[in-house]
Amino acid sequence: MLHLPQFIGVFLIATISFYGGIWLGMRMAGSEAAPSSSSSSLRADTHREAAATEEFGREEFEKRVEAEVTKRLAAAAAANSPVDGDIGQNNNDNNDIDKLYSDKSKQPRRFPSSIKSFATGAAIVSKRDFLTRFDYGIPMPPSKREGESDPGKDDVLLLYGSDRALPDDHPTSPVYHDHRHAAAADGSPLPHLSAAAATANCSGLNVIFTDNHGDVHQCTAIVGNYESYHIQRWLRMNPSKGYSKLDPHLPLHPVGRGLQTNGQDKFSAPEDKYAFQNQELLITYFERLEGTLAELRPLARECAGGDNTVVVMVCNTGQSDLLVNFICSAEARGFGDVVREKVLVFATDQGVYDIATGLGLRAFYDEKIFEQMPEKEAGMYGDKSFTAMMWSKVVTVQLVNRLGHDVLFQDVDLVWYKNPLEFFHDKTNPLHDFDILFQDDGARSLRYAPYSANTGFYYVRNNDKTKFLFRSLLYLGDMVLSMTSHQQALGALLDEHSSLTGLRVKTLSGLDFPGGYHYHRKKEIEPMRDIVEGRHVPYIFHMSWTTNKKNKLLFLKQMGLWYTNTLCENGGGVGAAKISKEESTMESSCCSAEPLVSCHYSDKPSVKECKDSPKARSIDAKGKPFWK
Repeated sequence: MLHLPQFIGVFLIATISFYGGIWLGMRMAGSEAAPSSSSSSLRADTHREAAATEEFGREEFEKRVEAEVTKRLAAAAAANSPVDGDIGQNNNDNNDIDKLYSDKSKQPRRFPSSIKSFATGAAIVSKRDFLTRFDYGIPMPPSKREGESDPGKDDVLLLYGSDRALPDDHPTSPVYHDHRHAAAADGSPLPHLSAAAATANCSGLNVIFTDNHGDVHQCTAIVGNYESYHIQRWLRMNPSKGYSKLDPHLPLHPVGRGLQTNGQDKFSAPEDKYAFQNQELLITYFERLEGTLAELRPLARECAGGDNTVVVMVCNTGQSDLLVNFICSAEARGFGDVVREKVLVFATDQGVYDIATGLGLRAFYDEKIFEQMPEKEAGMYGDKSFTAMMWSKVVTVQLVNRLGHDVLFQDVDLVWYKNPLEFFHDKTNPLHDFDILFQDDGARSLRYAPYSANTGFYYVRNNDKTKFLFRSLLYLGDMVLSMTSHQQALGALLDEHSSLTGLRVKTLSGLDFPGGYHYHRKKEIEPMRDIVEGRHVPYIFHMSWTTNKKNKLLFLKQMGLWYTNTLCENGGGVGAAKISKEESTMESSCCSAEPLVSCHYSDKPSVKECKDSPKARSIDAKGKPFWK
């Protein structure tokens, strides 16, 4: 293979030889035409003229050669110039002629051969088409509907790392610039292919999800090297100063994935105090493990039944009215028998154990294991009571999963519209092959990337991958404690385990499994209106994204999802449970057959118009009435 300097040398020699031959021939022809007999003076004149002619011819020849060489080199440089500066000037390898031309087509390549091991060609594929064919489980952008555009992110850039990976129907257009054809309708010179056609010959496919965040002027580098399954992140911040805000004058520094541009790190390593707390919790866990499993095993087996699924709920007395409401709403909506058969309540105190058993549910309570769990509800998201309950939710799912059962975990602030178990058990469902499926939380911040998994409603299929996942989460209790929630810790593990073990994770549609995000965000008004007016029936509604229990009750009441009598609100179920032991009347005392609807906030979704109610008011700043 000729390098550029060698090519130029050969070119010059050939050109000089060509014109030299012409000049020499002309000179010889002129010599043959000269007179053969002349006087001495005439011969002298002839010699002088010949010498002058020879000198003139040499100068003229050199000028012509120089001009022709310059002309041809300029033309070659113009025709073969690298695309967008792809070929560096300080690398001899980058000067190879085959970086510019295909031996067959003589068309300029899109990429130099110095990166052909991972970018020999490229194509564009619709993101919707691509993610439909290769469903990695990530959620749609929040508030995006079927077919709705996501500007700047509607397509996928596909790079080919081998000639053999190129599509059969388009073997050259991903590789070469084809100026005979105008750019695509969207202005892209790359071929726009279907996901099926574009990947028909790909025997392997590495998928990278990326986005720009806030004011980060982001660049993405793909390095051909020993392969990594993580993205290495760099920001213009100063690590020595505790990660100050983004500063364009600083050099790029390697940072963790949770570092935000405002300097807050959402994935800082837990301090020792959290490790010591988790150590104490784990000591209790392992000391009590065999006895716990022996007591739990028959309860879980009874709940699992023929489909091997246990519905796990965790509750304390402070949240007991929400547990009561779930049971009462299930009874009123025709799911009472299913719930009593499938639900296993992990009671973190004696009071809620009495309530659960009084309502006819199976319940587990171990005073030693849950002695550090609070009886009162959390005052707000992330406080100590909330964090303690999050740890208990990790343990309970891990125990039932360890026993060999599928688990539907759900928080108590939830109501069924349809039986969700039918969705997860349907073998014709395209999502049946996923190992773990989550409600879409709605948040798209760095701390919940990439699945935005809501840990208040999710389904776990029992296998070695999910067992490993929840064992890992159990041992990461210090991370749960330091981050005040298992949602963030579990979200990080989902990303890691999907890469490490091939765990298949899916974020469910927000239309069929809505929650607090959909309730509180104005962009979701129309889907919520479809629900309250009966045009769309989801599987569940989860009253998440709400700061405290007081507001949860008010929102559920005006949504027509509250079925609990006043007697059993605010922990009143404990007293009702004591009476029921004697009279078996707890359900009749606590449950209403019809929803108990009342208006509280005009700017929140409701089953009836609350805008004219004297009690209704806006809870959000500049809140607009839900009903027009």
